[in-house]
Amino acid sequence: MAGLSDEDKALVARCIAKVGCEEAHQCLLVPYAEFARATGLDDAQARRAWRLLSEMAYPWEDRCVAASELRASEQWVTTGDARIDELLGGGIRLGSIAEVVGESATGKTQLCLQLAIAAQLPESVGGADGDVVYIYTEGAFPAQRLAAMVGPFVARVCGEQARAADVDRFLRRIQVAELEDMETMFHALDYKVPALLSTGRVRLVIVDSIAAHLRFDMDGGYEDAARFYKERSSHLMQMGAKFKRWADEYRCAFVCINQVTDVVGSGGGGDDDRQQSQRLAADHTPESGADASLADSDGEFEAVALGRKAPALGAMWANIINTRIAMHQRRGLAQSDILRPEPGPGPGDQQAAPAGPPRHLLRTRRWLENVFSPWAPCAQCEVVLDDGGFRHAQAAQSQ
Repeated sequence: MAGLSDEDKALVARCIAKVGCEEAHQCLLVPYAEFARATGLDDAQARRAWRLLSEMAYPWEDRCVAASELRASEQWVTTGDARIDELLGGGIRLGSIAEVVGESATGKTQLCLQLAIAAQLPESVGGADGDVVYIYTEGAFPAQRLAAMVGPFVARVCGEQARAADVDRFLRRIQVAELEDMETMFHALDYKVPALLSTGRVRLVIVDSIAAHLRFDMDGGYEDAARFYKERSSHLMQMGAKFKRWADEYRCAFVCINQVTDVVGSGGGGDDDRQQSQRLAADHTPESGADASLADSDGEFEAVALGRKAPALGAMWANIINTRIAMHQRRGLAQSDILRPEPGPGPGDQQAAPAGPPRHLLRTRRWLENVFSPWAPCAQCEVVLDDGGFRHAQAAQSQ
């Protein structure tokens, strides 16, 4: 009741006692007509008491700051690459929920491992100098891959003099919870995660993946399916509310990996989509012998990203997250798979021999897309995956 006059304090205390509540916000749960009757106040006094209780329960003025102050207080976790950070509006913003979505083996976990290292770096190089909570629901956590990434990634961000980074120190600051079923995941979100966040040192929480324990098994039939999806919607709403509250209260970022599902019907990968995908790919494939560049190619990206998959968990989850990052890839061909007939020694003779195919056909090409975000427009870039994680393709080519 700080800031209230003695008269207002007495009025509020009387109302709380008359209504039979312990806190100011509890009085607001009572209908106004019942509140006025229980307090025995005239209309003017009842309205004044109701306004005072509302200001105590919801101090909105304390939440209002100038846009310039908000801009100055923004903090981001770098991805380790300046071009990817620019694509995302600055990296991963503290206080937000980001989703990484894509098909299997597109590099979703690799990107999250990279972020788990980046969050521990000093603020001077784009880190958050904080601890990380990693919730893993896909089996055994890839600790060996994480340890192998530390040295190359830190050297890339902080300079070669930092290559001999203390791997154990980075691993100790990542609290991993391997959760094998839905019950243990919800128990961790109810007890373990809040306890870790309450220390005030956690700056990044990763859930890999959010959809693993929310997949439906059709063995139970369609009646069980209806009940499952109803319960799943309730679970998603509860998790989303927790993530938003924790992200704001503890000034940390949540990164959740999501899976994709097949889209059936028109607009989800029919003949027209396949024909367009093939046309786009043909229009942007370098001819034989051309020097294939690692630079961005919108046509090739569209050919990869165009339509038969959609993020799982539906529109409800899409409205909870702030940023959606999509990972795409196109499988490469082996050198031996590309043979072209060349003239033989005799007239009319031909023999199969490698014809020197473009480099982009001999490896897996990957793209990272900012699907939507409040901080940056939709855009994409080609990336490569190496020992230190993801980098923009042009940056990798220049080294």
